[in-house]
Amino acid sequence: MLCRYERTIFKSDKGFCIFAYSTSDESVPKEARNRSYCHDDKIHFTAIGYHLIATDAVEVELDGAWENSKHGLQLSVSMCKEVVPRDQAGILAYLSSGIIKGIGPETAKAIVARFGDKTMEVLEKEPDKLLSVKGIAQKKLKAIIKSYGETKALSDLMIYLAPFGVSMKKVAMIREEFGDNSLRIVKTDPFQLCKIKGFGFMTVDSVARKTKVSLKHPLRYSGAINYVLDEARVSGHLFLSVDETVGQCYELLNMGCDDEVVSEEEIRQAISNERVESRIYVEGSRVYLSYERMCEVKSAKRIVSMILQEGFTKIDDLDSKIDNAERTLHQRLAPSQRNAVKLCLSHPISIMTGGPGSGKTTTLRFILDIYKAAFPANEVLLAAPTGRASRRMAEQTGMYASTLHSALGLVTDEDSPLNDKELLSADLVVVDEFSMVDMRLAYILLDRIKSGAQLIIVGDADQLPSVGAGNVLREMIRSEKVPTAVLETVFRQASNSRIITNAYAINHNDTHLQFGDDFQFLEVQNSEEAAQLVIKNYLQEVSLHGIEDVQILSPLRKRGAVAANALNETIRDLVNPPNNLKKEVKCGSRVFRVGDRIMQTANRINVSNGDVGVITDMKKEDDETITCVRLLDGRTLQYTQEMLEDLEFSYCTTIHKSQGQEYPVIIVPLLKEHYIMLRRNLLYTAVTRAKSKVILIGQKQAVFVAIHKCDVGQRNTVLADRIVAYYNRELSRRVA
Repeated sequence: MLCRYERTIFKSDKGFCIFAYSTSDESVPKEARNRSYCHDDKIHFTAIGYHLIATDAVEVELDGAWENSKHGLQLSVSMCKEVVPRDQAGILAYLSSGIIKGIGPETAKAIVARFGDKTMEVLEKEPDKLLSVKGIAQKKLKAIIKSYGETKALSDLMIYLAPFGVSMKKVAMIREEFGDNSLRIVKTDPFQLCKIKGFGFMTVDSVARKTKVSLKHPLRYSGAINYVLDEARVSGHLFLSVDETVGQCYELLNMGCDDEVVSEEEIRQAISNERVESRIYVEGSRVYLSYERMCEVKSAKRIVSMILQEGFTKIDDLDSKIDNAERTLHQRLAPSQRNAVKLCLSHPISIMTGGPGSGKTTTLRFILDIYKAAFPANEVLLAAPTGRASRRMAEQTGMYASTLHSALGLVTDEDSPLNDKELLSADLVVVDEFSMVDMRLAYILLDRIKSGAQLIIVGDADQLPSVGAGNVLREMIRSEKVPTAVLETVFRQASNSRIITNAYAINHNDTHLQFGDDFQFLEVQNSEEAAQLVIKNYLQEVSLHGIEDVQILSPLRKRGAVAANALNETIRDLVNPPNNLKKEVKCGSRVFRVGDRIMQTANRINVSNGDVGVITDMKKEDDETITCVRLLDGRTLQYTQEMLEDLEFSYCTTIHKSQGQEYPVIIVPLLKEHYIMLRRNLLYTAVTRAKSKVILIGQKQAVFVAIHKCDVGQRNTVLADRIVAYYNRELSRRVA
């Protein structure tokens, strides 16, 4: 639709814009019309997107989709271009707007006076003629040509890609990657887009089909192979079989075609070609992305080198030292805990695993106490995968603990160490909640531990595996080569808890759960009824315990009335309703306000994925709204508008996201419609997040399915097999 720019609400350094526009187009939905400043007969609305046009000198053509928010609709722009008038007055207004660098009002008057109605034709086809205009020399001409070219090129690129649903942000990424060649590359060699992060094969293939590029293009095969393997990685797999890879690529490459365009044999040849280019690695019947295989192979070798490390300094007479620690700490260890202390302090690398109430925390305190007494000068590093898990580790041990990302110098989730050659200085590294550590992060950790240092891994192998690919903790245990202490005894104080009792029942395929004040089950018939009951119980528990001590855990983030996103939207307005005194700020389709409970969703320099806090204030700085967030650890961080994209509401989170955290009260919706997610380890992980109370809301059949369905660890990884093979090979070499 044709619009005219009115004002800038927000614009980031990276080009993200929130602008107000006006139009006469009656197609604008009534809910999207801003009436607060309407002093004319125009329709006023808000648009969001990247690199929107900010001049009222010309009309702008916008296309996109209307996105819902609590305060109405706003247009999410997919295409934006100027409609340059052809009459002299319109051309003068356009050139005077400053949209083309090098042309101000006076220069614009001179250009239009010289070329009249043909000004735009001269600018586009014969720009050298501008040298005849007073005040335009060669240097200024270059600036004008460059600015006009960039503006027009971006517009042309957006127009070409808009039908494929390519966002303006991604259009800007293409422009940044390929510069002036962007449109030519998109039209003639679109599979080059696969080189840009965030461009999936499906989108690129759609563009390619429009351009009539050969469906047998080598980069098309390459894109499909990498897409299939990357999708497998997202699902937790480090590799696919050759046949699986070929089969999935065959479906992709022939999708929408009446006849077979690409044969399985051609795909097998393409896999072979990719192998030569080192983008993938074929090992027997397994096909890896090269980096994933490298992580698995090098991790296995490093684990074996630590297991067989020579010259490891053991602590003498551990039994007497444990006795001394019992007197110092005023606590006696159970036999299984005592054995765990001795095992972990007697090996360069070891694992301590156990469920809730099994005494992992107490055992770890003894390990640290004895180690520090034996090696007072040695440096100890405690770490966990998330901010909350590391803070809990610090509280339980009385020592400082950091996130793994922070300890390894990983600023963001891209897993690129800041100092990739600098080893950790610690002599003892202890990592808690290790079930959350994926293959990539495990590789970086193992690679950074210095020679002679000791590693103790702590975790619950029965919890959900990592979000990222691999199943590192279970594979290390499965190898039976890494010294492992299993704590199975449930202590008396824990055995009195229905939460602990039911967690062990769930883990042992027992559906006979015990119910009472601390473990409740509320049965419902459908998701709408479940959502109402979840909200009702949440508000009741918050009134009793406070908002920070109550957490809803959902199996799903999207889809359905009890998904995290849906519950967050509803609950936020109930516990923190809008009013004229509360400041608000828009971020895309969402509105954040003072008092909102939020969660950080990405690792950044001074904040970790999973950190939770409350929005305490919003203030204007240089025409930008700064949002202040107080984290649970007491720190206050300031977020620019663009940084708000890292935040989400945290009244409800996913069970997967809750790993490594504990809450006094949890509420868990569990329905048959969650069937694809129902697993024993999902329910076990959810239940073990609670310290005092669990409220399950759902259907009995869903609970039974979750308990009985045990395909834990069904991920494509052979880390355990590699550990065994390298271990045996190294032993044979040493004997020889």
